[in-house]
Amino acid sequence: MSVHAPAGFAGEFHTDRAARSAYSEGAGPFRIVPDAVAIPEDVGDLLALVRMAATQAISLVPRGAGSGMAGGNVGRGVLVDLHRLRRPLAVSIDQRANAGAGATLAEVNEAAGHLGLRLPPDPSSGRFCTIGGMTATNASGARTFKYGSVRRWVQGVEFVTADGQAGWIGRKQGRTPRRPTKRQRRTLVERLAVEDRFESRVRGTLLENRARIAHCFPSGIKNSSGYALDAYLESEDILDLIIGSEGTLGFITRVELSLDFVPSAVSAVLLAIADIAAVGDIVTQLSTLDPSAIELLDRTFLEIAAPEAFPLQGVDAVLLVEFERGTTDAARGVVGDAVRTTRPWCVYVETALDATARERLWELRHAASRRLAELPPTRRSLQIVEDGCVPTEALGEYVCRVRQAAKDVAIEIVAFGHAGDGHLHVNALVDTTEPDFHERLRVLLDRVTEIIVTLHGTVSGEHGDGRLRAPVLERMYGAHVTSMFGMVKEAFDPAGILNPGVIVGGSGADPLAHLKVGPAAAKIPEPIGRRLWEMERNGGWATPKLELCRGMNGPGEPVTDGTAP
Repeated sequence: MSVHAPAGFAGEFHTDRAARSAYSEGAGPFRIVPDAVAIPEDVGDLLALVRMAATQAISLVPRGAGSGMAGGNVGRGVLVDLHRLRRPLAVSIDQRANAGAGATLAEVNEAAGHLGLRLPPDPSSGRFCTIGGMTATNASGARTFKYGSVRRWVQGVEFVTADGQAGWIGRKQGRTPRRPTKRQRRTLVERLAVEDRFESRVRGTLLENRARIAHCFPSGIKNSSGYALDAYLESEDILDLIIGSEGTLGFITRVELSLDFVPSAVSAVLLAIADIAAVGDIVTQLSTLDPSAIELLDRTFLEIAAPEAFPLQGVDAVLLVEFERGTTDAARGVVGDAVRTTRPWCVYVETALDATARERLWELRHAASRRLAELPPTRRSLQIVEDGCVPTEALGEYVCRVRQAAKDVAIEIVAFGHAGDGHLHVNALVDTTEPDFHERLRVLLDRVTEIIVTLHGTVSGEHGDGRLRAPVLERMYGAHVTSMFGMVKEAFDPAGILNPGVIVGGSGADPLAHLKVGPAAAKIPEPIGRRLWEMERNGGWATPKLELCRGMNGPGEPVTDGTAP
């Protein structure tokens, strides 16, 4: 497809092979080469792109840092890199932040820190993930157990719709200052056309089906799968449908956030337990102590990441528990309470009462990344079943059943997650030279999806559906609720130009059709394939993607299929 920049577009627009290849991958398991790459300078550029796409029936795929795991940040059509929409970045003493979608969580927290504030949701990608991306996926992190997902902290968004309009959508209750610049005030409309379409075509159906929606949505603490019909019915704020919509309903260009105070004192404890089946009971006991985080490191994780000196004998899993308190004495005291409460289940305990000791404990949580980076080119870590979340009391059963499912298809896994939320991340380690690895991954995905459904969980706790999980949403929600997802999509994006195939439109699709590895992977220039692989290994998603094109000599470059960059 031949695609050209719209008239007056001030940003960058690329159709060369190198640039398109540089944007063909995100942090997840897929590779899809777009038809073009657009890097808008401002909302005016984005409006021009949307109007062009609507006229020419071109799909638009929004992207922040590219650190999303489920493939919602890659696709055909025009890949729209929003990283230049970084302004404003303002923090006020009334615990509010006003941030451009391209600003990172790290930048917001650095600015907020000068006032003793922070945005509590803390995804592990926080040093480079963008505020727009966090809002688009309803991101979470280790401290979601205490502070909830980003939904709880979003008060309003500046929003560009498929109609080519820009406006502000905020919460009905409370103060929703827009704080636009004079130029933005000239751009923003008072009421978006999509608001009227939603009110006339969808709202009544959702209200009539309140009981069915409540029954079909998962009962766990967190969920980033599908459109948040349950959250909308609770608030009747259209904002709650936009949060977590993964760029399928419009472009988030600016976000207003509530902030919280940085805690005065923090302590932590490592609990090595003998039987993962007991983790639900342990979490229940720990919950009475008001922890800020309860992280799970499964035996599969410890075997690859634990240092040699770590006492692994008799250990089935490790819990890292963090407490935030108003005083140092209170932080110390609650660690003692946690040790006494969980002693019957523990084979080893280590406490951390100061910042240095805490960092050492959390280093174990992040150690797997280095080990996985050492894998040879033909052995890849793929996030195929990486975001399942079940009711906390079922977490032990879920871990055991996922282990067995992986064993049955002879796939090694590394599992870890957020025990307080019943949330498990699983990396599948596959040898891409084995001819049947693709089919075994397909079986694993099918088995784990079935386990999640039977345990009344969600296929996505915090990373969103992307292209990976969209095909299984009907299994999770049923046909009636997924048809309501379609109604929401139709009201916001009648022409279907915004991130098609994500959340809606994935039914019947092959969820593993575009893997970045193996002989079926899309061919891209070898230098870019190698640099993308290095970026993945080192967590280098803050790297501007066009830097991957440096030194390219044009169409004569050798290509790679991703198996051996």
